[in-house]
Amino acid sequence: MREPLKKKFSTDLNKSLLAILIRYYPPIEFNEALIDVVNVLMDGLSRGDVYIDMKEIPKNLELKYNGWPSYHMKALLESGWTKGDNSPIVLNGDLVSWRRTHDEIVETINKIVVRNKPINNLSKELPVRIDTKSLEHLNIQQIEAVNLVKSEQIILLSGGPGTGKTSTILQMLLQALTRNPTLDIAMAAPTGKAAKKLKDTIQAGIENFEDPLKDKLSNIPSKTLHKWLEAGPNGFKRNSQRLLKLDLIVIDEMSMVDLSTINGLLDALTKSCQIILVGDPDQLLPIGSAGIWQVLQEKETKTNFQSNSVKLTKSYRNKGDIALLRNTLKDDGVDAFWHLLSMKEDSSNTSHYLSSLKTIPDPVVRTLLNHRRMLKKLTENCINSIPDEAWQSSMVEVAQSVEMLKLFKFIDNLLILCPQRYGPWGVKKIHELLLGKSFEKEVHKWGEGTPIMAKSNQPEIGLANGDVGIIIGNGDKRRFLFNVFSEEQRLVTRLINPSRLNIYDAAYAMTIHKAQGSEADRVLLLWPSTSKVSEENSPIKFYSYDYEKRMLYTAITRAKKQLMVITNKEEDF
Repeated sequence: MREPLKKKFSTDLNKSLLAILIRYYPPIEFNEALIDVVNVLMDGLSRGDVYIDMKEIPKNLELKYNGWPSYHMKALLESGWTKGDNSPIVLNGDLVSWRRTHDEIVETINKIVVRNKPINNLSKELPVRIDTKSLEHLNIQQIEAVNLVKSEQIILLSGGPGTGKTSTILQMLLQALTRNPTLDIAMAAPTGKAAKKLKDTIQAGIENFEDPLKDKLSNIPSKTLHKWLEAGPNGFKRNSQRLLKLDLIVIDEMSMVDLSTINGLLDALTKSCQIILVGDPDQLLPIGSAGIWQVLQEKETKTNFQSNSVKLTKSYRNKGDIALLRNTLKDDGVDAFWHLLSMKEDSSNTSHYLSSLKTIPDPVVRTLLNHRRMLKKLTENCINSIPDEAWQSSMVEVAQSVEMLKLFKFIDNLLILCPQRYGPWGVKKIHELLLGKSFEKEVHKWGEGTPIMAKSNQPEIGLANGDVGIIIGNGDKRRFLFNVFSEEQRLVTRLINPSRLNIYDAAYAMTIHKAQGSEADRVLLLWPSTSKVSEENSPIKFYSYDYEKRMLYTAITRAKKQLMVITNKEEDF
């Protein structure tokens, strides 16, 4: 490729990809506007977008050639790259996508559609049935979803936070068990945090149930999808040759599930397995990979699931102004959200703070310093409850003392969220404030009480990517403390030697993507730009308002009780 073209690509990968396309799919007519098309498609794929709407002008990419989209559409058509079933790019109206991803989406939808049929009636039933009283607290939409368990093999349950998804799941499981008490049931989610949250919520919901139902519901395992599929370096050990012998599986947080994982699961499930897919369609797509949940919500796709798709709309979790901001963002868009936030006064559960980009905002500094001090104190209180012999093992379960329960509850009380890892107010800047400029190279110096996040799936020690623990002890006794689910589905605390973790990060703050599947009483969201700021000067750039909207929506819906949104002063620009 000619030397002048090198500077016209977003990444070296994009440049190499175009070279491969030219080599293996020689264009009928080459136009350098194809460089923009490749950059836009790759940028979209990195966000999880399968299809790019050519009518929408990319906001975060500098187009090398004017005339988007007509000039670029013409170049694409004249190249021949959209003609035929083996073309590298698919063009459907104004929507463009990579052929490989498009075909994988089509294949996945077909796999789900094939399973979309009435289930076999099973006559064996428990003497206890779901009666009218047990459904009194459910609304019409929830009851509709529960009734689908009697007849449909595929069920799609969607809804935002607080709409009663978990309460509905519990009653759906109860319905399934009354139909057949011998069913082998599983619960799954894409992250360890989400799987634990689902398990915890179900456990809390069955406290007043009577045996044998309580015992059966309590013993339903909840694991990450990767753990169910026994993921390893060479792929999934569970597959069409080694099936998961399940009768019913609930998959929560579907917005985070990527194509390869859902395909792997569909291949590994028996043909008769009933599948309940649950998620919030307004959340972020899986980062770096195409997602399936948003495609399943689209009008054209949803026609295949008209009779077995339920959307919960009534909110039961009154979050005051948090709910008002969320609904404004969801219904009226990003600009309306920022306008409302700038106009309203601080309330009991929401506030807006303006700060300079040159430093970490004061509320964040104060909150984190107090949070760090309390974490250290609570961690030190746990030392005495750990027996001496436990420190000799590379990994051991330790009794969950009252002090440990307090510690992990405190960790879950706060989330500091950033749109990105680098740049102004990024995760790295916050960790530099607390751990020093060289914190990434000096992990061995992170002190007791430092929260940490596992960054890879390690089923051999019970950890999943995104699990949060804490450093306890010093010197030879420096260990990591994590809450994990054992193989018996008990929540246990494990003391783990640092050498056992493949890769981990500090977790005083995290990106919004990493926070998916989590909730906290208090959320501080650092947002170093608003849609009022010119795109040229904004320190964070979004491909589209839809992506910015999903990012904001995911962030603010992590807050259970209090939300503070921190934005920059206009003088920063």
